Amino acid sequence: MKNRYPAAYVICGFIGSGKTTFARKLEKETGAVRITKDEWIINIFGNKITSDKNFVVYDKKITELARETALKILKSGGDVIIDEGFWTKPQRDGIKKKILGIGAKPILYYVKCSVGKMRERAVTRSKIPSVDSFEISGEMFDSYLEFWQPPEKEEEFIEAK
Repeated sequence: MKNRYPAAYVICGFIGSGKTTFARKLEKETGAVRITKDEWIINIFGNKITSDKNFVVYDKKITELARETALKILKSGGDVIIDEGFWTKPQRDGIKKKILGIGAKPILYYVKCSVGKMRERAVTRSKIPSVDSFEISGEMFDSYLEFWQPPEKEEEFIEAK
C-alpha cells in the first residue's frame, strides 16, 4: 500500500536564472527523475533557436511530450522534476491542476535572479554554448522577457537556493 503521494517538483524561472543547475542539484538530493525539455530539443535540433514556424510547432510538441512523460512517472508512483521554466501563471496553474488531478503533490520552486544577471549569463554562455543550452542573443533575451511573469506570493512557491 502506498504511504505517500508522488512529488512533482515544478521548476519556474526565466532564461539564465539557473533552473537546470538547480534541477540537477534537486535530482541528486531527491532521486526524482529530471525532465528538462530543452535538453530534448537541443539533442534533436541543436543549440540554435530559429524563427522557422516549424520550430515553434516542434517546441510545443516536445513540451507536451515532456509533460505527458512526467505525468506517467507520477502515475506510476515516481517523483519527477519538471524543468521547463513555466513563464506564465496560467502555465503554472495548468500543470499544478494536472498533477493534483492524478493524485500527486506539486511543489513549485522559483529560481529567482535579477534580469541583468540572467541576461549576462544567457549572452555569455551563447558565445560558446554548452551541449545543454541554446544560443540566445541579447535581442532574443529582451524579446522573450515580455512573456515572463514571475510567480506571485499566492502561488505558494519555494525560492530555490
